Amino acid sequence: MDTKLVKENLYTSLKELGLTELEINLYTISLLLGPSPISSLAGHIKMSRPNVYKIIRGLEKHGLAKYSDQKRYSRHFIVESPTVVLEKLREKKEMISKLDNEIVFALPELLSMYHQGEGPTKVKIIQDRENYLKYYNGILDEAKDEILFFGAANEFINFIGWETEKNWIKKRVKKEIFIKILIFSDELASEFKKSDKDEMRETRTLKNLAPFSTSFQLWANKIMIWQPKTPLAVLIEDEYITNMLKSVFDHLWKKSS
Repeated sequence: MDTKLVKENLYTSLKELGLTELEINLYTISLLLGPSPISSLAGHIKMSRPNVYKIIRGLEKHGLAKYSDQKRYSRHFIVESPTVVLEKLREKKEMISKLDNEIVFALPELLSMYHQGEGPTKVKIIQDRENYLKYYNGILDEAKDEILFFGAANEFINFIGWETEKNWIKKRVKKEIFIKILIFSDELASEFKKSDKDEMRETRTLKNLAPFSTSFQLWANKIMIWQPKTPLAVLIEDEYITNMLKSVFDHLWKKSS
């Protein structure tokens, strides 16, 4: 195997574990030298012995260094095997995975607590179907109690596909997230109304509006505007714009009762 590549991978791994440049340097040199007296290490890294001891203490905190069992003044410094580095990387990966799951679980609650204040609006443009579906499924990770859908449901579902929509509905129901949909009166609206109760949904139809092919979806402090013809979607994260469009939705919702 390429020695340079091995060293680069070791460096990246140690960096991932939070080691400083000096700690990485000492670990790498000690790995090559084997058990060594402090004076020898100080000479190799061109540093005073007190500073070498400081770096060693840092490696000890990471669980990657120890001294030999000899008497204090003749002890040699030893680093742990790269196997220990791998074990610690795996432990970190497991911990991050656990935290990731916990954050995903808590995300709806966290977003409901978030207040933007004078922070900037975040806008993201999504232009291909794969990303389209990624963000559509992501809604279920962020929504807390309710999702609002407004517009041309037929155009939207024709683009994403019925299988995708059915799977999304199943996941939403499993997470007990209710949805209100305000859509044009057509066969799809009739179909939705038949299964509203089973699928945790209320369907109402738009009145006195000229037909259009776009739609928007609102949840937490975000709104996604869907344009399935290009296709194109615009994700806006802004509590003020979200509150405005929610007010518009609520007004039309009441009128459609």
